[in-house]
Amino acid sequence: MNSTPTRCVLFDLDGTLADTAPDLGAALNRVLEEEGLAPLPMSATRPVTSQGVRGLLRVGLGIGPDAPDYQTLAQRVLKHLSLIHI
Repeated sequence: MNSTPTRCVLFDLDGTLADTAPDLGAALNRVLEEEGLAPLPMSATRPVTSQGVRGLLRVGLGIGPDAPDYQTLAQRVLKHLSLIHI
């Protein structure tokens, strides 16, 4: 038995332990609504949630990391995600 104390525990929440797709889709939809765009159904966002914000912004706004406003939009999605209480 290893006597080294555990210093941290990491969880991969891409759907393995918890279904986070609804929360990720909701965060994207808040940004879409702020931009005056219609929200997307779960059927559009769920397939890309394992790709994180990159996949969500690609599906929601058709942009990638090379877009001038990508970082700002990514931060807005993450901000909305942090406001969701699980």
